Amino acid sequence: MKLLARTLSLLTIASLTLFFANCGGGGSEANPKKVQLAKLSKTWNYVSATLDGIPNTQITNSFTLTISGSFDADSPNGPYDYDVTGTLTPNPWPATGTWTFDSTSGNGGLIVRDDGTGIVYTIGSDGKLTLTFTYTGDGYDGARVSQVSGEWIIELD
Repeated sequence: MKLLARTLSLLTIASLTLFFANCGGGGSEANPKKVQLAKLSKTWNYVSATLDGIPNTQITNSFTLTISGSFDADSPNGPYDYDVTGTLTPNPWPATGTWTFDSTSGNGGLIVRDDGTGIVYTIGSDGKLTLTFTYTGDGYDGARVSQVSGEWIIELD
């Protein structure tokens, strides 16, 4: 009788161990980059911009940034697409291009444009997208390097 009780106890413990070992939630969790892409994918409208801490008040027309792309689990970093309408003056944005998630940022937070510009992004509780980056090089739409190079902070909603 003692042997039967011990055997049942060991089987119960082994069964529970096996059950809980298989309860990891495996495939039901979304890839963090898929979640971030879903948050970023939309048309963002200009709110404000600063260059080296100085407000940019020279918007020539309505600046928007459209981020799009389909998530691919085999290539979660991207590339994904962006399109710009309107311009900032001076302008650190090409009209179209691609971007990728930085491979070292698990939950996003850093994207890299196809021109090599690394951009830190945050989406605030108010839903606004803030892009912070240092741009070096010639500006787009004819701006001189001295006019466009520096630390940019662009806020969009």
